[in-house]
Amino acid sequence: MNRFQKILIFRQSSLGDVVLTFPVVACLAETFSGCRIDFVTKAAFVELVQSHPAVRTVYAFNDNRDFYRLAWVLKRERYDLLVDLQNNIRSRLLGILASPAKLVRYPKRRASREMVVRRAQLKLSVDHTVSAYFSALRKIGVEKNPAPSFLTVPQKAQEFADDLLGKHDMSSKTLIAICPGARHYEKRWPPENFRNVALTLMERGDIGVILITSAFDDIPVRMGIDSPSLIELRDDAIINIAAFLSRCRIAACNDSGLMHLANAVGVPVLAIFGPTNPRLGFAPILPGSQVICDDVFCSPCSVHGEKPCRQPRKYCFDNITSLCVSAQLMTMLGQR
Repeated sequence: MNRFQKILIFRQSSLGDVVLTFPVVACLAETFSGCRIDFVTKAAFVELVQSHPAVRTVYAFNDNRDFYRLAWVLKRERYDLLVDLQNNIRSRLLGILASPAKLVRYPKRRASREMVVRRAQLKLSVDHTVSAYFSALRKIGVEKNPAPSFLTVPQKAQEFADDLLGKHDMSSKTLIAICPGARHYEKRWPPENFRNVALTLMERGDIGVILITSAFDDIPVRMGIDSPSLIELRDDAIINIAAFLSRCRIAACNDSGLMHLANAVGVPVLAIFGPTNPRLGFAPILPGSQVICDDVFCSPCSVHGEKPCRQPRKYCFDNITSLCVSAQLMTMLGQR
């Protein structure tokens, strides 16, 4: 096995995919003790990646102009190894422009994932994304098994979370995160269902809800709930969200980046899958996490949940009720 001293990892987006690279970072740091690990990502994820103790420098870009400028900077660094965990046109260009001594690239499995969608009735599956990332490391002789992601929340963010929880008299409550958003509209379990879940949970006076939303999700402020037992984080910084998630016992999420972020701070999730499916390789990986997926005949209907539903109604969400989600959350709470 080669002894790599300077390693560069590339994963530009999205939130969940970036979080899922952390097991690779940890594995490289352990395998090549004392090595320098740098990371290239989009500017939105810099603070998140910087929080990983094994990453020395995070290089960020926003657009192609930034990217090309950065590529020439990285060429001067003369990396021993480039680990491409994006496998797109931009990452392939970086492999050429940065001229690393060695390059490994993860298999994107585009055709395999499309087959899972196109032949939904066959109920095919692909390996988990973290396993696919680790298959790239096998090309340099690293044969370790994947582990869950792990994120160290900076002290400043922890203090911010604890201060706000104290101001709202929530420090002594059992906290459950409700994350009703997702990048693609079709993946979002109806927000009124999440609202019903939050109301049911708060009927117990010892439970507090951390509602995590963004204006992009088009969800009413506080989901229309007027209760001192609910705190909403709306369009907050990712690292602050991570701090609040770390204070929760469980998180209820769609198939989204927040699902993986919660797992990375050690919080099991109850993940609701509809148009997408765990068989596409993005299921939560932290032990104790659970999935609700009514694996109907037309599921999944797209790889990322970006395509409009083709059915008369959304069969994949029909039988996933707020009552069953609330009950499952309470069962998980009793097991922790």
